[in-house]
Amino acid sequence: MSDIFIRKARIDDCEVIVAFISSMLKEMSDMGGHPLRQNEAFWISFRNIVLSAIKSLERLYLIAEDNEGHIGFLEGRVNKLYEVFEPKKSFHISSIYVNPDKRNCGVATNLIRAGLRWAAEKGCQETDLNILVNNKKAKGLYKKLGFTIFRHEMRMQLPTIK
Repeated sequence: MSDIFIRKARIDDCEVIVAFISSMLKEMSDMGGHPLRQNEAFWISFRNIVLSAIKSLERLYLIAEDNEGHIGFLEGRVNKLYEVFEPKKSFHISSIYVNPDKRNCGVATNLIRAGLRWAAEKGCQETDLNILVNNKKAKGLYKKLGFTIFRHEMRMQLPTIK
């Protein structure tokens, strides 16, 4: 594997980020996640949301590259706990995706470590993320990096009312 470079995303990376998010959500859908929207008008408006978020000081978009081009990305944001809790900043990793042909080469680990450094500089005291129950490879990676289970989210399908 060639050298991996991690950098903050720029405005001109918006299309790359949207493509990564779309690929990630398709894979998640295949693992039991929610189905991906197919409406092109939605994706045009979503690009504008991503473009605005890239500019935010409380959000982080990282791009992983090698000599072949873009190979992955990470999206995260600084969260503050609700006011009923003791004040604390948390870094929420919203998305992380690596091209399938570049997996198991340290790309995700490098993205996460770069994200954690940024979060520490922002004063965050903890990091959290969500994964699908069926994503065993991701669970292994996150455990290796020191993540532990904090809570479980439970869901059920409601019957359709006619």
